[in-house]
Amino acid sequence: MSKVYVWNSKQGGGVTRALLRGAAKAPLVALIAAAPLAAVAQGADDVERVEAVEEDSRVEETIVVTGSRISNPNLTSPSPVTTVGADQIQARGTVRVEDMLNTLPQINPSEGAGRANEAAGTANVDLRGLGAERTLVLVDGRRLPYGSPVSAPADLNQIPSMLVERVEVLTGGASAVYGADAVAGVVNFIMKDDYEGLMADVQVGTYQTANSSGRLESTLRQFNQPVPDSTSDGESIDVNLIFGLNGDNGRGNITSYFNYKKQNEVLQGDRISSACALGFSNGNFTCSGSGTTFPGQFTSFGGGAVPFSFTLDENGGIRDYNPATDTYNFAPLNHFIRPNERYSFGALARYDISDKIEAYGSFAFTNDVTTAQIAPAGNFFQTSTINCDNPLLSAEQVQVICLNNGYSPTAANIADRNAPLQIGRRNVEGGGRQNETEHTSFRVLGGFRGDLDNVWSYDVYAQYSQVQYSDKAANFFNLDRVADALEVRIDPATGAPACQVAIDGTDTNCVPYDIFSLGGVTQEALDYIQAPGFREGEVTQEVFSAVITGDLTDYGIVMPWAETGVQTVFGAEYRDEYLTQTNDALTRDGKLGTARADVAGGVSVYEFFTEVQVPIVENRPGIDELSVTGAYRFSDYYETTGEQSTYAAGLTYAPVSDYRFRAQFQRATRSPNPLELFAPQSPFEFTLPTGANGLYDPCAGANPAATLEQCARTGVTAAQYGNIADNPAGQFRNISGGNPDLEVEKSDTFTIGVVATPAFVPGLTVSIDYFDITVEDFIGSVPEEQSINQCLTTGDAFFCGLINRGSNGELWASQDAFVIATNVNTGSLETSGIDVAASYGFDIGEYGSVDVSYLATFLDKLDKEPLPGLGVIECAGYFASTNASCGTSKPEYRHNIPVTWNMPWGDASLTATWRHIGAVDLVGATQTNVNTTLDERNYLDLFLRTTIRENIGFRVGVNNVFDKNPPVSTNVGSAGGSFGNGNTFPQAYDALGRFLFAGVNVEF
Repeated sequence: MSKVYVWNSKQGGGVTRALLRGAAKAPLVALIAAAPLAAVAQGADDVERVEAVEEDSRVEETIVVTGSRISNPNLTSPSPVTTVGADQIQARGTVRVEDMLNTLPQINPSEGAGRANEAAGTANVDLRGLGAERTLVLVDGRRLPYGSPVSAPADLNQIPSMLVERVEVLTGGASAVYGADAVAGVVNFIMKDDYEGLMADVQVGTYQTANSSGRLESTLRQFNQPVPDSTSDGESIDVNLIFGLNGDNGRGNITSYFNYKKQNEVLQGDRISSACALGFSNGNFTCSGSGTTFPGQFTSFGGGAVPFSFTLDENGGIRDYNPATDTYNFAPLNHFIRPNERYSFGALARYDISDKIEAYGSFAFTNDVTTAQIAPAGNFFQTSTINCDNPLLSAEQVQVICLNNGYSPTAANIADRNAPLQIGRRNVEGGGRQNETEHTSFRVLGGFRGDLDNVWSYDVYAQYSQVQYSDKAANFFNLDRVADALEVRIDPATGAPACQVAIDGTDTNCVPYDIFSLGGVTQEALDYIQAPGFREGEVTQEVFSAVITGDLTDYGIVMPWAETGVQTVFGAEYRDEYLTQTNDALTRDGKLGTARADVAGGVSVYEFFTEVQVPIVENRPGIDELSVTGAYRFSDYYETTGEQSTYAAGLTYAPVSDYRFRAQFQRATRSPNPLELFAPQSPFEFTLPTGANGLYDPCAGANPAATLEQCARTGVTAAQYGNIADNPAGQFRNISGGNPDLEVEKSDTFTIGVVATPAFVPGLTVSIDYFDITVEDFIGSVPEEQSINQCLTTGDAFFCGLINRGSNGELWASQDAFVIATNVNTGSLETSGIDVAASYGFDIGEYGSVDVSYLATFLDKLDKEPLPGLGVIECAGYFASTNASCGTSKPEYRHNIPVTWNMPWGDASLTATWRHIGAVDLVGATQTNVNTTLDERNYLDLFLRTTIRENIGFRVGVNNVFDKNPPVSTNVGSAGGSFGNGNTFPQAYDALGRFLFAGVNVEF
């Protein structure tokens, strides 16, 4: 079998060697297709091997580039491909692959460790901000399964980072080559499969911050909230063992690995930027929070003859509830980083059975356990009445709740004893709500590849993957038992207060829940009303694939002006992916909060595909290379969306070897995944931005931002107008979930670029690529904010029909208050911009050499059209509270500039990286201020690597050297899929301060 070498024989040797030296040492490599390289070597040994290939023409060179299945020594991709090597991953020092990928300008920060308010427990990658479900993740060109039964995008936790040789990121549709899910592009993890020897690697890390911010410290002190001190926390350890063995005179190799990672938690209360849930008023930040508070909010929400809203004072009496000072600060107990423990092991093996047949296979196992924590549970206004003869009520409370409103403890009619009462009372005694999420995955693959003859080669394999998932919930309330524990009367048998269900024998275990007096809640009451929850499920994937690759040169199928013949690929694939999710009865019925129905469903597809590369002109005056490429795939999702076709066409033109122009058009499709099709429709939360009056709901408050006529369109009555309660946390209720009638998404991608490797500047590579991606029939939901605004301003029946206000006119307190936001094929999404990549290396005499790289994205457009004809939401340069609008920061400019000094002493190198994230404004903001603008951020990272002895390497680094705080805003959503958390986007910004790490590597 021929060895895979990363070298292009068409380029000059001197330039190639200079590029390879730079690529091996540079901390961030530019686009690999930008250079005359099809991939990038990592480390000095690889450089020596490649140079040996150049000097020995007898060795056959085979190149495989992400984005094509054609193996060709001369292949250069018509699409831009960014490569990140193992050295770059180590230079970040992160124990999570997604944290490193999220620093790349082409990648939009997605779900990971920073999204602690959601309990999916997976890590995703999102190219171009089109959604993680539109990015295909591969390992050695083979796809990963769905991440879990509750999160479809592939889980990066399954990838052993220490075994990664490089990561290739192809941006732009690749469905014709790899199938659905590649609408935005492909992230391909190339693993080491030829290691020989034993390697042990250990790294430790910690976060450290001074928690310094005059503005936020003043806000916390003004609202009597604790100010966190300088701290060091979030410790992590990463242990890796790799063992490799060659056998039978090099005919085979087995590489095995073991990895253990542990990450300690970081709470939002430990950071000054997130120590309280921020509000904004009169040009200044405030500490706001939840109306479900402690010692409680007891209210009629403006209803009744004498409306009321009170809380308990320090003596146990009652006083008026003040929404400015009595809200509950839910932030401190929420996680910024979850505690996490993971171990994985596996092996990759290959063996040359003969000159024509190589057998290969791999096995991977991962177990990952993480615990998410949010603020304590409570009665979130989920009980609507109280019996006035309740002995737990004080006389003053009976007067305000009952007598003032025509209800009496002694009324002959039972109905006249039950007065309306909504309770927002936080379970501070029970502690934070927790979800322990566990993923256990394994993946096994086996196949054969080789040469049929001098023209044709083949690759046949089968793959099976399974992800088992469980979620154990703790410290949640059983809502039925809360209602029972609040209905208390005097037990005739004992003369003591008792639950009515205990008195009548329905449930003798019931214990009264006394929240009407200070210190009244007992552990026995908590034991009764708190209940665990559990859900479990699994994802399975089966793949069968067969590919034949042909070099038709020997058949004489060569263009008259070319030296290389036509290259082609034919293949077929069958894929079956299925997921199930089951819940305990309490969770399924919504008794612990959000109702979660069981889910079961799958997608099966037969596919046939082909590729072709046609060199038209080679090595002619004015045309060093002119070639075209094409790809086509036919897919039949026979149980869901039926037949569909995808295709691609590309052109490469190099007038001389130093300059190369490339262009490609791709039509991609994406069939909906099982979660999008079959997920249950259930209530969840969404956030709204603050209005001009400082409130979130435009129809809330004494002076609503919208008029009575406008609010009436959303379901507000004249009596309710001016009396509707706003949610002080900006969180409202929706109904979200799947839709079995979804259709296929379609997208068109166009890229055009130029690559320069000028001979007069050895070691310099520059590429500029323009991209334009349009997705039609985008699978998503109509943004709740958009539905409300459209209803207010136009009265359109479609949008107004999505809004259901509660009995008191609100959109959050009642079970019948929500905005419908289920999956539909919406409008379109279009993004365009320019990627620029450059790398340059030069010697500095006796002091070694310097390598400089530059990788940047200029985002020109990211437009979302929620529904055809509705109007476009411009997201480039903006952020929003939900992904349905714009979600995380979409800066118009981002860059990474690493500079590496390769020292001549001790094989040492020092890297300084400047990361820049441009400023963004809030979508729809009428004015810009500190709350509607997330300012730009510039981060400096330092990394030092050296060799202590011949087989012992040491590394140490600091990310965010100057401890920059993240930009904050009240308009960063903490729910609804925006990945917002702690008043910021922790996947986009360094929210935890500086990160310090050190590692040692020993090889035997």
